[in-house]
Order: sequence, then structure tokens, then C-alpha cells
Amino acid sequence: MRTFHPINVSRSRLFHPKLTNLLNSTLFDCIVRVSLESNLKDIMGVFTFINEYTSPIPAARLFKALVLDSHNLIPKLMPQAIKSIDIIQGDGGVGTIKQINCIEGSQLGSMKNRVDEINEETCTYKYTMIYLNEKFESIAYEIKFEPTLEGGSKNKMTSTYYTKGIVELKEEDVKEGKERALGMYKVAEAYLLQNPDTYA
Repeated sequence: MRTFHPINVSRSRLFHPKLTNLLNSTLFDCIVRVSLESNLKDIMGVFTFINEYTSPIPAARLFKALVLDSHNLIPKLMPQAIKSIDIIQGDGGVGTIKQINCIEGSQLGSMKNRVDEINEETCTYKYTMIYLNEKFESIAYEIKFEPTLEGGSKNKMTSTYYTKGIVELKEEDVKEGKERALGMYKVAEAYLLQNPDTYA
């Protein structure tokens, strides 16, 4: 941005001092307005949603199935929707990028998730969906599996949507992602109920 130098009243005899102050004020207003307009596109909206589920499956088993071994298990359980989950960067730990490849003809195509935090002891998992469409900059997820007194688990998923610019986030914008996550959750739960020794 071009630097604005106020008019020096002491050196300029062309303008009356009051007129000089007016010019300086007008130029400043113009610079501020142009700066705001040029940076408006960089303003990011943030929307957070929280969903909770309960399951008869222990927290540790769900964590192993849905987090640690999801790239192997989920494509086998949902072949009608997911073709494969490939680790394209990293070793599964923090910084790993996983690519979820949907079946041909799917509107989603493929999605990339970056692992931000993974803790097997606390059954906590944080990841971010990156390289999204023109509406979203990224979507961050935090998943927590907690044991219950009954031997099952209470599971909480916090989704934070970062939009590009100021946009209105509608229910249908998040409904698909919520249903997709719940679908994976329920399919894995049913599989673990039928196979009590798996991921035990």
C-alpha cells in the first residue's frame, strides 16, 4: 500500500490551514475505506456445533476402530460410499494427512484430513478437513470418547467451520457432514457389537 504523507502546513502556502486539515482528513478516510474493502475478503467466519452420542461399546474400542484403524476398517464397512482411505503424508501421528476417496459418481470425490492431535490414553482425536470448496476455509473436528459407568461410552464431537469471508451458514451446509460422521459411527458400532473380540 502506498504510504500517505500528510500535507506539511508550514511548507505549503498553497492551502489555508483549515483546508489542509480537511484534505488530510479526507485522504485518511479514503485510505481507511480502501484498506477495509481490500481486506474484507480475508475476514473469516467461525461456526461451532456440538453433537453427543452414547454407545454400549467401550471408549477404547471405539477409539481404536474409528481413529487408529479407520483407514483400514471404514472402507471395508462402507464400500458403497468409500473406496479407500490413504495416508498420503506422515505415519499416522500429528501432521499426518489422510485422503478419503469416495466411490465414483459421488459428489464429494475425495477429502483430505490433517491429524492435529491424537491421544490414545485420553481417547481424544483432533483433525482438520482441508482443501475445501469456495465456501469453507477448513473444518476442525475434536472427538472425545469417554467411558460410562455402564461399561459403554459417551462420545462428543465438536465441529468448527471456518468460512471464507462473511457468509451465512445454513443447516444443509453442515447436515451432510453430520450425517456422514454419524453413519460411520453407527456402522462401526454395529460391527463391534457383532465382533466382541475385535479391537478389545
